[in-house]
Amino acid sequence: MERPTRPYAPGGREDCWRDDATSVLITAWGDRYLRLNRGNLRQKDWTEVADAVNSRRDGAFYKTDGQCKNRIDTLKKKYKLEKSKPFPSSWIFYDTLDSLIGVPSSSNAAVLNKPSKQPLTLALTLKAADPPSPESDDDVEEEEGGVGLGGGAACRELARAILKFGEIYERMERSKQDQEVELEKQRMAFTKELEVERLNMFMDAQLELEKMRKKRPKYSHSSGKKL
Repeated sequence: MERPTRPYAPGGREDCWRDDATSVLITAWGDRYLRLNRGNLRQKDWTEVADAVNSRRDGAFYKTDGQCKNRIDTLKKKYKLEKSKPFPSSWIFYDTLDSLIGVPSSSNAAVLNKPSKQPLTLALTLKAADPPSPESDDDVEEEEGGVGLGGGAACRELARAILKFGEIYERMERSKQDQEVELEKQRMAFTKELEVERLNMFMDAQLELEKMRKKRPKYSHSSGKKL
């Protein structure tokens, strides 16, 4: 796709963002974010996001994929700051970001409305009746750092870990049973060998006694002399 010519902002700044450009950015990013089950965008995704932002025909300044990513990180931090305030936020993008990163990852994917001149709106279809709970700071920080896992990916990783643990435990139990069977065989063989040895010793003792009886001299009862 051919890139538009890059106009420069007054004062040398190229990272200034207007509300309409930010709205298009959130729309493009949010759509891919949900398609990835709230996972991290890949490089080609950020390129597509930048292309969507630069496709506006309002003479706005050209944005790179890196500027788009930095802008999303800034918006996330702004959202967390607004979320921590004790009173409702009046920030125009708060509700949109709350719908994207302020709901549990187990919720169904949201469907983004088409971008318009008004701030971006988001329609959510949830199966669960429970109200959405805010995403933890750790989850947001992982997303900002680019190392977080989406809900579906995390569940798959957890399932694989549990399955692997079950396989290891099964192998250990099978090995333990095999060892017990082997030890029982050895014990029975030792017991049998001990019984045979004891029987042989008893028979040898009987033979010795019989030999001693045969060698004992015999006496005549009448004369008391040896026969």
